[in-house]
Amino acid sequence: MKTTYRLPKVLRKKMLSVVAKEYNVKSKSKWIREAVETLLVEDVSLMSVGVGDELEVNDTLDTVDLGGLIPEKIDKAIAILRRQDPLLEGIMASIIRAAIRRRIIKWK
Repeated sequence: MKTTYRLPKVLRKKMLSVVAKEYNVKSKSKWIREAVETLLVEDVSLMSVGVGDELEVNDTLDTVDLGGLIPEKIDKAIAILRRQDPLLEGIMASIIRAAIRRRIIKWK
């Protein structure tokens, strides 16, 4: 499943730099899938999702292929977050951004 999401230009630039060092630029979707998988395992309560989103401008569009298994896991995560805040919007994008931030921080 392909999806488009917004993120800050600076975050996208950092992500692409790390992806190029770990894999290659064409493996961005694989890198993001692994980041999302790690986030959902390590942050079960999803406390890091949405943190800092209101402080940054999500001014860049990006596309990712989430494969076949990740969307189901993201749907479960969305249900958890909806129970915490039923009015929350853009949850899938928030999950992807949180996963990217977390993986970049761990990479350093």
